[in-house]
Amino acid sequence: MIKGRYALIIILLILLAIPAVAADRLVYGFQIAYGLENAIPRNISHINMFYAQPQIGIAVWKPAESHLPLRRFEILSEGIIGGSPHPGGHMVGDTLMFRFVLKPVRHSTPLLDFSSGPLHTTINEHASELGGHVQFLSQGGVGIVRPVRQGLGYIIEWRYFHMSNAGLTQPNHGFNGNIFSAGLRWSKQP
Repeated sequence: MIKGRYALIIILLILLAIPAVAADRLVYGFQIAYGLENAIPRNISHINMFYAQPQIGIAVWKPAESHLPLRRFEILSEGIIGGSPHPGGHMVGDTLMFRFVLKPVRHSTPLLDFSSGPLHTTINEHASELGGHVQFLSQGGVGIVRPVRQGLGYIIEWRYFHMSNAGLTQPNHGFNGNIFSAGLRWSKQP
């Protein structure tokens, strides 16, 4: 319970600091994701996950003029709210994401995402790969953003992930898989 209070205090401090951030650096997003466990011999539960990913963050590096392929570097908080249709269970958590926004290619902007964070789940009650209710989801992947209008774009992503409890509880087999997501992204600057 104490750890939950610290997390709540950190979230409140971040929310209080957001108005101090220049409005053109704020980034919002919302994606729907589907994840599927890799079919390797040890991963026998065939876990699949379906969840929402609300996002809020800031562009911490946004050069005015650069010859690098990198256009922006963003740090986002990405929520995880959903569950597992098979074998069953819920998931609630948050990851800290580092997003590299590359220069556009035609009308598409490529992205590189890396994130990790804790979540509470009951999937472990139905799948032998997970031990305990506290798990960590680490992921990395690529995506593209296509503009709908100024400041709004739709996003499509693929990420490879690993979920385990980082040795907090035994067993700690964990599992790997692929996540496909789609959604919207709001930002003053693309």
